Amino acid sequence: MSAAALIAITMTCQSQAAQVLVTSPSQGQTFDAFSSIESRGLHWNARDHMLTAVITYSNKNYESPAAHPHDDTLAFALPGVQYDEGSNVFYVMKNGQRVPVAKFTTVLFGKKIQLLPGAAIYAQQTHGDVSVKLIKGEPDPNRHWIDIY
Repeated sequence: MSAAALIAITMTCQSQAAQVLVTSPSQGQTFDAFSSIESRGLHWNARDHMLTAVITYSNKNYESPAAHPHDDTLAFALPGVQYDEGSNVFYVMKNGQRVPVAKFTTVLFGKKIQLLPGAAIYAQQTHGDVSVKLIKGEPDPNRHWIDIY
């Protein structure tokens, strides 16, 4: 077997071993089925030890100038995500191993939670009903928020 083939098989096995899926038990609904994501972010509730994806949908790009825009802010709990305060890393346990998915980063006025390469939030909207999944193993390491309609 060639060295290149061996490296490819090793990398495939490593990426599959690190693949995790966290499905939010939370469900949401937008006011209008014709809306798009206006803002999104991750929030850590230290008291409840819960990571939450917060997404705001807006119909402003789909309404006429005479209509009033409407925003819906939805929160989706991501159970099983843990936080290591010492390293500022959020992770999920899989097969007894920590799989890092996000980290706190410093911004101008505090900190924000940034998804790590290969981690993505999938927000699926079907006729206004919204569901969310956190996946580690996204093939494109630069795609972090993926909207599915």
